[in-house]
Amino acid sequence: MNIKISRLKNRSITIFRHIVQIIAFLLINYIILEVIFSINLLRLEEILKFLPVLNSPRNPISTGAGILEYIFFFLAEGIFPFLLLGILILITLFTNRFFCGWICPIGTIQDACSAVPTKKRTIKIDTHNSLLRIKYLIVIFMLLILLPLGISRLTNYSFYLQFKENLGDLSNKPLGYFSLSEYIFVFLPNMIKDIFTYGSLAPLFATLLSFFIFFFYLILIIFSIWYPRVYCRYFCPFGAVASTISEYSFLKLSRSPVRCVGRSDCGICEKVCPKQIRILDEPFEFFTGKGECNLCLKCKEECPYKAITLKFG
Repeated sequence: MNIKISRLKNRSITIFRHIVQIIAFLLINYIILEVIFSINLLRLEEILKFLPVLNSPRNPISTGAGILEYIFFFLAEGIFPFLLLGILILITLFTNRFFCGWICPIGTIQDACSAVPTKKRTIKIDTHNSLLRIKYLIVIFMLLILLPLGISRLTNYSFYLQFKENLGDLSNKPLGYFSLSEYIFVFLPNMIKDIFTYGSLAPLFATLLSFFIFFFYLILIIFSIWYPRVYCRYFCPFGAVASTISEYSFLKLSRSPVRCVGRSDCGICEKVCPKQIRILDEPFEFFTGKGECNLCLKCKEECPYKAITLKFG
């Protein structure tokens, strides 16, 4: 009994984080609570609509689209979103990537996948560093498409209309194709519904794009069992934007140069990090893994020398 209590105390941060994740997931997806308890929580829509971590505007459970989605949308409309961009920067400066580690519903789903009792794997460091660039390329790709679209709206409206029509969903819902939320809550349920309606797998092969999206994200979800937060690491557009700001955040983790014994004698912090961050290569004063740290505090919790602390300033 005492051993079990001791283990619970040692995992108190993780347990508390999971409780926060579950509460946040239910609040963001408040329709679940409405169905369970037969209550009207429509007022929550205005509060939860603009959370940074929400990516999909077509999520029938989370009605919001997220700050980044709106930023891209306004750029496509030829409007520079000073207010939303400022809010996003301020949120990241004051909270770092806390939202990713503690609030994001897709992060919660990936953590649930990684909770499956299997031996977790790591990716070779060179491959890992190369894959990290994908999410930045996605954001650059979006900007290269949406900025000219927005400029054309101001300079040549007829060309803008043709351009927008050719882009299709990419102009109205910029992050749709790159959102795991869109896949889980929209694309996949609709695909399953169509398969049952037609009584065949024909909808799956309707277009090359639908076939690719179906299997690509399905593989990502499966990979999350062995590679924690694989979507967050390599493909999340919000993760790309947030990581470029989080290096300057006031909220950081630091390592005690007196208590930390290094990689050769310990290295537990790196072994338990779900984002595969090389913590011991980072400065003692603060570390963010070049913006990749989600502040899950697993390293702080598992450090046997209590060398890791959370600081603000």
